[in-house]
Parts: sequence; C-alpha cells; structure tokens
Amino acid sequence: GPCELGCVRQSKGSTDITYWPKAIQLGVILKTHARVSQITLSPEGLADGVIYFDSEGIMQKQRARIVVLACNGIGTPRLLLNSTSNQFPGGLANSSGLVGRNLMFHPYAMVMGIFEQDLESYKGPASCSIISQEFHETDSKQGFVRGFTFQVGRGGAPLHTALGSQPGGPIAWGANHRKVFAERYGHNLNISVCGEDLPERHNRIVLDDQVTDTDGIPGARIEYTLGANSSMIMKKGIERAKEALEASGAYEVVVNPLLRESGWHLLGTTKMGNNKNTSVVDGVGRTHDVKNLFIVDGSVFVTSGAVNPTSTIQAVALYIADYIKNNSRHILD
Repeated sequence: GPCELGCVRQSKGSTDITYWPKAIQLGVILKTHARVSQITLSPEGLADGVIYFDSEGIMQKQRARIVVLACNGIGTPRLLLNSTSNQFPGGLANSSGLVGRNLMFHPYAMVMGIFEQDLESYKGPASCSIISQEFHETDSKQGFVRGFTFQVGRGGAPLHTALGSQPGGPIAWGANHRKVFAERYGHNLNISVCGEDLPERHNRIVLDDQVTDTDGIPGARIEYTLGANSSMIMKKGIERAKEALEASGAYEVVVNPLLRESGWHLLGTTKMGNNKNTSVVDGVGRTHDVKNLFIVDGSVFVTSGAVNPTSTIQAVALYIADYIKNNSRHILD
C-alpha cells in the first residue's frame, strides 16, 4: 500500500493519528496554511508572540506567553536568524553565534543484492526487517570515531523497482526493460547504511540573500560538506554491506553511495548544553538568551547517532513539554 504517503487504515503512527486529535480535543487551535516569519520580543527581552502570514497571505500577529519552536534543523534556525532586533541583531537567541551551525544529517547509502531465487521480497512491511548495530560504536582500529547502523529492508514494489527508488536507478525503457525488471523484482534485498554524522561548525544554515518564499521571507541556504570522518564511516559501511550480500548468495551487488531520497535528517543547528557560550538551549530546551522561548525539535541534538531520530525527538519534546507544564507559572520569574 501507499504507506509512505500516510495510511488509509490509520495504522501508521503519524502525528495526525497519535498527537493532534488529543491536542485539539484539549483545546489546541491548529492554524494550517500559516507561515511564521518572525518571533517578536517585549521591551523586557521576552518572546511575546509571532508574526505570520495566513492562508490568504495577510500578515497577522499571534500573542503568546510562551513560544515553542518545532521547525526542524533548517526551519528553526531560519526563523531565529530572521527574528532580528536591537537586542539580537545577529538573530534571536544567538549570542553564542551558534544558531544555524553544527548542521548534521544522516549520510545514507543503499546496497542492493540481486539473487537467482525468487525471494518474494516485495511482500511485507515497507520499513526495516532487520537492524544491526554491530558497527555502531567507535572501533579505534578503523581510523574514525563512531560508526553506522545496518537497516535491512525488503525489495521494492513494481513502480519503485521500475522507476529507480532502488540502487542502480530507473530501469531503462525499451526492449530490455522487462528482462531487467524480471531479474530485480522480487529477487533483490537491500542493506541501507546509516552513518553517524558529527557536528562541524562550518556546516550550517544561513539566510539566503537572493531567494525568498512567496510571502517574501528569506529562504534558508544550506552550506554542508560531508566530513572526512563521515566519509570513512560510509566507505566502511558499504564494504561490509557488500560483503554480507555476497556471502548470502547475491550474484550482483549494486551500490548507491549517497541516497538522495532517504535519510538526511535535519539535526544540530540549535545545540543543547549547559554553557550559554557554546550552546543555544539548556537541558530543558529553553534558549539561554530568552527564558520563555523553547525548542523541541532535532536541531537541539549534539550528535546525530546512527539511527532514525523520530522516537528520540518525540521523547525530548515530551520531556520539555512536561517541564513547561510543571513550571509554566514560574517561567517568566
């Protein structure tokens, strides 16, 4: 089924199923097709609301006693950097100069083995069948720190196989198409390599001085180079994945060394820490500079970990939400 696009049976744990219905039941007002351009400050230096464009493109002001950001590792620094003022000329909550810096992704490779036997590998859940963290921790003999996770997944559905969501790209149209399709469909198995990216100051999000969105808000420009450590991690991961597939009987192995369509989670650009000079938020997600401004997304991560971050992001967000709930009366003190 079309599980990547939501679940018609509501079996998938997406936020429209797990969180929003209860939040709305408890009184949350969800404003869709709204685009926030700036967080505003009171004369005392507290966040007092946001300016946003509504679905008609009309500028509106939403006042707030506490402001919480959850715009991911690109959207959160973009909004903070665009929220300049006399108090924060370099961007809101940016006295450390670290808003937007230390951008991390998850470098992601996919290695596909093609087998003689029909594995019926198009059947089953679309997610991982097996996860291995044998190579997740630092091994000093390898010459790099941290490591990678293997995610073993089934083969693709018919269109995925034909149009190239698997390594090797689309199957060329023409007389040979059916032959190649028959060799791959149901006969392939994929091992994905998810590497742990490390925080590097030069990898960052900045405001684009040339490009704006349809409401005139400056776009985000990504400045990122895959670091030497991450490159070594991916090289080793691909080597071991090829070794595993060949040992399992694959007669052909196809490698996509950096898969554009998957991974690349957005992390690290408003780093969490105890020192306001070396981090943006404290241990409960509160910005060091503005005591009623919180960040609850993956931008607070200090490293990426070689795993999908959604569960951890949710856990951190719930932890910070509990703190706000239990201390809301005193946050402005």
